[in-house]
Amino acid sequence: LYLETGNAKAKALLDKWVPWAIANTTVGTNWSIPSDMKWTGQPANWNPSSPQPNTNLHVEVTVKGQDVGVAGAYARTLIAYAAKSGNTAAKNTAKGLLDALSASADSKGVSTPEKRGDYKRFDDVYNAADGQGLYVPNGWTGKMPNGDVIAPGKSFLDIRSFYKNDPDWPKVQAYLDGGPEPVFNYHRFWAQADIAMAYADYGTYFPQG
Repeated sequence: LYLETGNAKAKALLDKWVPWAIANTTVGTNWSIPSDMKWTGQPANWNPSSPQPNTNLHVEVTVKGQDVGVAGAYARTLIAYAAKSGNTAAKNTAKGLLDALSASADSKGVSTPEKRGDYKRFDDVYNAADGQGLYVPNGWTGKMPNGDVIAPGKSFLDIRSFYKNDPDWPKVQAYLDGGPEPVFNYHRFWAQADIAMAYADYGTYFPQG
């Protein structure tokens, strides 16, 4: 919106958000962007006829990470802001992120090693006490396309047994058996698309680099 129209409200928001985001971003070999955040305080009571700043609401970055898809989308925001405002820090940070993403490319796309603790839930059956596990209502049954039976008492893995055919399945099984979290490189389509669009945006608005 700001890039296309110069909207003043969008500019005011970005003028405040972009420096904060850049201050919490690292580029280079060990690049990182905000991942988890902690909020404290309370927002001001909403008054649409006279909005007030949330001076008693604060945010702190508690964890930084290397989510390549989020980094691509974030770079696009910085690119759009820099293209309209001429902000050099935004442009340089966007380029730093794009360079870092390029360095993380392999034959399949852009990715970084990832731990996924939620694999631990693959073999959980439904537990009414905590609501965890695969919930199938009593009396309901069916079959997955591969023939796996869907019924109460089944786990996610029970109805998707084809996961066991993956050549990397032993790493997940070892984790379910009490071993370390498996580490994989994921190439998610949405992430690759966001990164590609970020490259295109940078080339469009800053063709000289």
